Amino acid sequence: MLVSIVSEDAQFCQSVKELVESAGLRANTFPTLQALLDAEEPESGGCLVFHSEQNALNDPTQQDWLRLACTGRAGILVTEQGNVRTAVQAFKAGIRDVVQKPYRSKELLERIVHANCNCSLFVKHQGGD
Repeated sequence: MLVSIVSEDAQFCQSVKELVESAGLRANTFPTLQALLDAEEPESGGCLVFHSEQNALNDPTQQDWLRLACTGRAGILVTEQGNVRTAVQAFKAGIRDVVQKPYRSKELLERIVHANCNCSLFVKHQGGD
């Protein structure tokens, strides 16, 4: 499984990448959703961890990029200040789970693995296998 980590915060990207790799999973990092979309096609069954600043999802362009980035993969939003509006915007864009900072590393890793398992089963079922 490939976990794509997107955040403008390089320290966040590095810490989540190390966490994911410590569990034997592959990870890559990107500073923006646009950089992720420019670099690759969504890997079926993978996971997106998107770290968002407080009002990032108010921008329609960001919402469109997030929707595209979640295509074919499970999405997890990590946010500084979660609220209902942010959660609704995230779910509409394809996010499956929202994690509010501060979080426990073990909890985030469990959610990444769980999101990937659910996405893999969905993709397998949709493919008719």
